[in-house]
Amino acid sequence: MDEMLDVLDGETGEKTGETVVKSIAHSEGIWCGGIHILIVNKDKTKTLLQKRSATVAMAPNTWDIAVGGHIAAGEDDLATAKRELEEELGIEVSDDDLIRVGKAKEQTNYGEFISHKISSIFILYADIDVTKLKLQEAEVAEVRWFTYDELQELIDSGNIIPHARQHEMLKNILTEEK
Repeated sequence: MDEMLDVLDGETGEKTGETVVKSIAHSEGIWCGGIHILIVNKDKTKTLLQKRSATVAMAPNTWDIAVGGHIAAGEDDLATAKRELEEELGIEVSDDDLIRVGKAKEQTNYGEFISHKISSIFILYADIDVTKLKLQEAEVAEVRWFTYDELQELIDSGNIIPHARQHEMLKNILTEEK
């Protein structure tokens, strides 16, 4: 079932009062809301990334930030972040576990798939045993911890979805004085 999304004003990021089916938003490049969750281990030396499934429409078999998703019509960004974290990785968290760190406005085109999204960015600091995660197989092929250097290699090689603001945030965290 195709989910309904709130349409956003591409300049202000405010809801327009309209809704659109997700597939239409992606075929026509309609602005909608999203979330991204950056997961960093507690000593801030690694970030958890996911490899997208071979069956997803946008960027299959490509590395990406830990969790991402669309904000469903009528849902807020925090509720979406918690829902997507549980759906994609099987992780349940409280509201206080997610730290809101900003927004990113991104326009990405993958052939006929057009993503125009304004995403709320959250950070989760947690030491997670990846062998205990319940991956949503339709969307996530694998997850792995990456160091700063490994993240930079993915960025340099183009083997990760280019979320410039989120990658900059991760690199700053991973290179902080400990």
